[in-house]
Amino acid sequence: HEDAEASTETTLRLYEHRYVAVLASLEEGGARRVVDLGCGEGKFLAQMLADRRYDSILGVDVSPRSLMRAEKRLRLDSMPESQKARLSLIQGSALYRDERLSGYDAIVLMEVIEHVEPGRLAALEDSVFASARPATVVVTTPNRDYNAMWPSLPAGDSRHADHRFEWTRDEFAAWANRVASEAMQVLGGAGY
Repeated sequence: HEDAEASTETTLRLYEHRYVAVLASLEEGGARRVVDLGCGEGKFLAQMLADRRYDSILGVDVSPRSLMRAEKRLRLDSMPESQKARLSLIQGSALYRDERLSGYDAIVLMEVIEHVEPGRLAALEDSVFASARPATVVVTTPNRDYNAMWPSLPAGDSRHADHRFEWTRDEFAAWANRVASEAMQVLGGAGY
């Protein structure tokens, strides 16, 4: 599905703006150990590997096929040992608690939540915010308000067939504020 979404965004190169914004958020949070949860074929992993500030990078995806493509894209088989030591790829899901995600400074969910059934978002919130509990969580998701930029996209349609929903800015802000508020209550006001 990444290829279909990338072809839609080719002229606008939204993914490049997204990468820059996410990297800036990670830098602002002082993250050195980062999980890319829903890493797909490893495009963003490559961006983080190019930056020496990241000591430990964990790429997680539910799809073994995507992880194999990430290995090829990143040339894991010929990567220098010093760089390979900073990267791990594992199969996992954003919907289940996983101890392997604990202890990281940040978790990135870049263009992931819109692929989750709305009724399963609570499981994602639990696995990331209640279980893994990083100091920083960066979430990006398509903005339904922006869909008008694609004249070929019929009104009411999503940018990608696998999107279970696409929020407006206000809907995303309401979700993010609620999740952050609940996480802060659990942590006694510290973090997020």
